[in-house]
Amino acid sequence: MIFERNKEIYCIFEVLRILVKKKSKYSFMFKQTRVSHTTLQSVLRDLVLKGFVKKQDIGHMNVDYEITEKGKRLLSLLTEMKNLVK
Repeated sequence: MIFERNKEIYCIFEVLRILVKKKSKYSFMFKQTRVSHTTLQSVLRDLVLKGFVKKQDIGHMNVDYEITEKGKRLLSLLTEMKNLVK
């Protein structure tokens, strides 16, 4: 309900769910989340700035995103919240 209506919350939740499984590239997350580039870029920037996700430049225009321990805790809280509002 809340998670589906608010595109930023939905995007945060989906990005963290993707990254908890393995490191990922922007293009993969874009395809999986099906949100706009603007939304995904904004969410990733905020998650990185707040320490929930780590951005690793691994070469020429090649970037991996990885969840941090803080991000795993956030995902756990968001999952709990999502289950409460079902």
